[in-house]
Amino acid sequence: MPGNGQPPELIQVLLEREKELNCLYRIEELLARRSGSLAGLFRDIIAAIPSGWRYPELCQARIVYDGAVYQPPHFIPSRWSEAVPISAGDREAGSLEISYVREVPFSPEGEGVFLEKESKLLRTIADRIGQTLLHRDLEKLLCEQRAATREWMALVDALRRTDERLYLYCSRKMLYFLCRSDVKEARQALDAFAATFAAHHPETVSEINSPSRRKPGVDILDMSAQVFEIAARHLSDAEILSSLHRWIQENRLSYLIKTVDSANISLGKIIDVILRYRAQSGDGAVLAQSTEKWLRVSLIRRFFSDSIDFINLVKHHLQVSDFFDLVTRIIYPATSNGRLGGKSTGLFVAWRILTKAAAREGLLADIRIPKTWYLTADCLTSFLNYNDLEDVNELKYKDIEQIRFEYPNIIQLFKHGRFPADIYRGLSHALDDFGECPIIVRSSSLLEDQAGTAFSGKYKSLFLSNQGDKRTRLHALLDAIAEIYASVFGPDPIVYRSERGLLDFREEMGILIQEVVGRRVGPYHMPVFAGVAMSSNEFRWSPRLKRDDGLCRLVPGLGTRAVDRISNDYPVLLSPGQPALRVNVTPDEIRRYSPAKVDVINLQDRVFETVPLDRLLHGHGRDIPHLSHLISAYRDGQICHIPTMELHLNRDEMVATFDGLVKRTPFIRQIKAILQALREGMKMPVEIEFAHDGNQLYLLQCRPQSMENEALPGTIRDDIPESEVLFTAHRFISNGRIPDITHIVYVPPECYAAQASLDALVDIGRAVGLLNALLPKRRFILLGPGRWGSRGDIRQGVHVSYADICNAAVLMEIAYKAGSHEPDLSFGTHFFQDMVEAGIRYIPLYPEDHGNSFNRRFLMDSKNLLAAMLPGYAHLADVLRVIEVSRERVGKILRIVMNADQVMAMGFFAEPATGSGKGGPENGTGYSAPS
Repeated sequence: MPGNGQPPELIQVLLEREKELNCLYRIEELLARRSGSLAGLFRDIIAAIPSGWRYPELCQARIVYDGAVYQPPHFIPSRWSEAVPISAGDREAGSLEISYVREVPFSPEGEGVFLEKESKLLRTIADRIGQTLLHRDLEKLLCEQRAATREWMALVDALRRTDERLYLYCSRKMLYFLCRSDVKEARQALDAFAATFAAHHPETVSEINSPSRRKPGVDILDMSAQVFEIAARHLSDAEILSSLHRWIQENRLSYLIKTVDSANISLGKIIDVILRYRAQSGDGAVLAQSTEKWLRVSLIRRFFSDSIDFINLVKHHLQVSDFFDLVTRIIYPATSNGRLGGKSTGLFVAWRILTKAAAREGLLADIRIPKTWYLTADCLTSFLNYNDLEDVNELKYKDIEQIRFEYPNIIQLFKHGRFPADIYRGLSHALDDFGECPIIVRSSSLLEDQAGTAFSGKYKSLFLSNQGDKRTRLHALLDAIAEIYASVFGPDPIVYRSERGLLDFREEMGILIQEVVGRRVGPYHMPVFAGVAMSSNEFRWSPRLKRDDGLCRLVPGLGTRAVDRISNDYPVLLSPGQPALRVNVTPDEIRRYSPAKVDVINLQDRVFETVPLDRLLHGHGRDIPHLSHLISAYRDGQICHIPTMELHLNRDEMVATFDGLVKRTPFIRQIKAILQALREGMKMPVEIEFAHDGNQLYLLQCRPQSMENEALPGTIRDDIPESEVLFTAHRFISNGRIPDITHIVYVPPECYAAQASLDALVDIGRAVGLLNALLPKRRFILLGPGRWGSRGDIRQGVHVSYADICNAAVLMEIAYKAGSHEPDLSFGTHFFQDMVEAGIRYIPLYPEDHGNSFNRRFLMDSKNLLAAMLPGYAHLADVLRVIEVSRERVGKILRIVMNADQVMAMGFFAEPATGSGKGGPENGTGYSAPS
């Protein structure tokens, strides 16, 4: 487990950092005071400074200013000291010194008795003292000259004598202000000063490609004086003075841009200046509008992404103040330049969009996000370097089978690794903030949750009960983060990146740590309900549904059963645009296809657990608020809505329908409003995850929705001989045509069900994965019992992952009434999103439905090429069949057409389309639609 054997000094390091920050905040409070003498201010400062150093009881400080010395009583000169200058404007006004009265242990860095961060703190305090002294000097000069002259003139004179750079800055601002105010004299002055051409005299423009003449500095000072003379003739004294105060204040805040916009400044320094600006903004400090925009874009670039498309998209939704709370919950290496990753970015931006939209849409006013801490993406690199694991980066260039072989060992290597001290102490501080509430540790890689690269389910999210003593909870957290770091090197993410030409991208892994939304229900912690919703519905179950009506998958408890494909359970499917149109209509269908299990966190056993819904309701149903919003009773063959107080939990058969939630609360309208606001704000369809604790709705995640191109309906011909038809299907069909299919991989449902050993079922999945790599890309279909790739009982469907099916053109799941294999309408799950992104079409096949055709004889009588292609899996020939279409239908291929308007799909044998050879070209991650 990571963190075992961590030195106790780590906690001490955290305490030292806390002391330094508290010291700096105290100094800022003192400097912000406008009253009191300078001597009194210095006495308070030298009294406050020692609290930020390692040994405050042995520490002393003194200030030298304009020849005067300010030091505590009984000050002892010492050789264990460090001094830095205090600069007020352009002059060095004095010095600040810190020292120990006797020798103390050297710092861990080995550079003396002072820590590097203590030296940095000393310089910061000296800079802030210098700025305050300059401000006091200016105020003093103003007071001296106010009686004899106009106040703004006194200020300008003081600036010219004490701070030439600030004087020139203000004069330049005044000149531009006068020009914008259409003051002719100002425009003439600007034209006269221009080095190459005057704006009002285009005939002076030179075509010579040589440098323009540089005006000497004295000209600039003379012109500045002229600018203020022009201002005196055209502006009021009050207008000039207020402008000067505003520009001086803006200049005082210039350190923000200098820090944030510098590529070489660490993330820690950026966070420090943001917090410093937050403190100053409380005193009324305001940035110029153009400066605020500049800073906003710089912060987006530093924390989220430097993609110009992304910056243009989100800069209108964010303000600099939005970063104030964010930066207080970021954990990062000491030299970090890292970003927060895709999932963190998506949630942050979505939350800001909804917050602004709530002003015009009341349904959004009560939406929340859970308490969240962030680890920067380069924490992974720091972890690898700290444990000498850099060589794992070469794994992505190995064969997929070698990756599968090595991955379990990598997980254990990471779990036995140790975390650098700065990350360790940051996580310790985060746990103090969370207390003992359950948490979830979620991936947030740089590529994750981007348009076209959702990485749905590729990286792990791990729930922790977060119960027990601090050491136990911290070790569990470190262990979970290590496992998520290891998932970067798993086979599925590597294949996924390779498919999209991203294998050479340096993928780094950010982390979100979130409080688990929910409440205590008996021994469990759980949301009342949770789910996933998306703007666009890719597979409509009714012709009356439109694509933009959206989709929502609801489950009681944790949302894992909504986002994962579950082998033996179902979510409730809704369309936010038309919630009355349900997938299941009859009482028996509603009952059969309702959620039967609930994912929870067991607080007593400290584990993630799945419990039967009926057992949860019988034992603890009264702990669930508004239970009748979730549950209906099945009585006498009917689904009945019963008020909560009238539910007989131990007698009635309970069915999770969410009817009360949809019909008697604003929930479904809230989801619709969220999807609409985010779609408008992000300018694309979105997918969200959410949870409800019984009182509030929480947004957990937002990302671009993986979308299929809006395909035209395929033409269903009625002149195809029955002998040439492989199948027809009439349920849940989308539009589209498929490339000419050359091969069929068929798993007979009855043969799959007859397998006695789990090892054989696992081997079938492995063989499918090997065939996925061997068969022509996008020219073969997978046909077998549903549900493929589901979590849980692998008897319910072929045990595969994304890497095992990513090259297929179609996945068809078969269901017979007599069998237990039922296709799952898993629209919205990670598995389904993978298929959408990869261009894999999905067709559920019910051979016994009236009007459907299924040529099983062709599939069973055709020559099986499995043994020839995979000799090591020849023993699976009875349950896994590989058919080359042209061998069985000479010169022909399998053509599949889909028509959502007719709710019909057909597969039939035909001549290849023009230009389509026997093997067919590979066509990347998309698919062609022959005309």
